[in-house]
Amino acid sequence: MRALFFRGFTVVALAVAFIASCPTGAWAQARDPRPLQMPLEPFLPTRIEALLATPNQVLMVDYYRIDMRFGPSMRMDAVIVDAVDTRTRFKGLRVQVRDPENRSRQEGTSFIDIEELTSLTRGLSSMAELAAKWTHDDRQATELSFTSAGGFRLAIRQSARVPRAFLSTGLLDPVVTSIDLAELPTLKVAFEQALAILNSK
Repeated sequence: MRALFFRGFTVVALAVAFIASCPTGAWAQARDPRPLQMPLEPFLPTRIEALLATPNQVLMVDYYRIDMRFGPSMRMDAVIVDAVDTRTRFKGLRVQVRDPENRSRQEGTSFIDIEELTSLTRGLSSMAELAAKWTHDDRQATELSFTSAGGFRLAIRQSARVPRAFLSTGLLDPVVTSIDLAELPTLKVAFEQALAILNSK
C-alpha cells in the first residue's frame, strides 16, 4: 500500500514538474490560441481609386488630355470612371509628375476627386494672391501649401532665394517638380479646363 502511495505521488510530482518547465507563453498559447491577423486592406484615399480597384466589375475609364505648357515633367488628364453594371460614376483629375533629375524613376501619380479639384482651384487663387504680397522681412521662410487626399501637393516657398512653387504627386514616394510663380495662372487655367470638361460629361 505504501509503495502504491509513493508511485502515485511520483506521477503527480512529475506532472507538476513538467508543467512548471513549460514556458508561460507556450502554455498560454496552448490554452488560448490567438487568432491570426487578417491582412489589411490597401488604403485608397479617393473615390476614383477605390472604384478603379474594385474587383469583379466591368469598368470603363475615359481620359481627356489637359493642354499644358509645363514641359515633359508634368501631365494632367481629366478622368471619368464608370462601373457599367452598377452605373456608378466618379469624375476627377489624374496628375503625373516625373523626376526631372532622374528619368529612369517611375512617375508619381495622384488622383483628385472632382470636389477636391474645385477646392484646389479656389485655393490656388488664394495662394497666388498671398504670394504676390510677400516681402522680405525678418522671417527666415514662409510656405503656403494645399494637399489633396490622394497625395497631390502644391507648395509655394519663400526664403532668401527666389520664391518657387513645388508640385508633388504620390503618397508613398512623392515625385517633386518645381515651376515659377509666374506659371501659377497657367496651372489654374489647366485646373479650370479639367473642371469644364468634367462638368460637361
